[in-house]
Amino acid sequence: MAEVTCVRCGETREGLERPPYRDELGREIAEKVCAVCWSEARNMQVMVINENRLDLSDERAQEILEKATRDFLGLAGEE
Repeated sequence: MAEVTCVRCGETREGLERPPYRDELGREIAEKVCAVCWSEARNMQVMVINENRLDLSDERAQEILEKATRDFLGLAGEE
């Protein structure tokens, strides 16, 4: 695993082995977020899904989750 300087915590730590998604967001996460913050983001995603009762087969729900993830990780506005 390569080290990354994380945009969320600002520390240089181990990155992810591979992008978590097969899209632009996954690439950004792999390049800019450490494994520790990604683990925290996964926990946050579960809370967002449950609290908002998101059905991820719905495109709007996917957009809500992506925005929450970008905001949490500090990737908002870097599209």
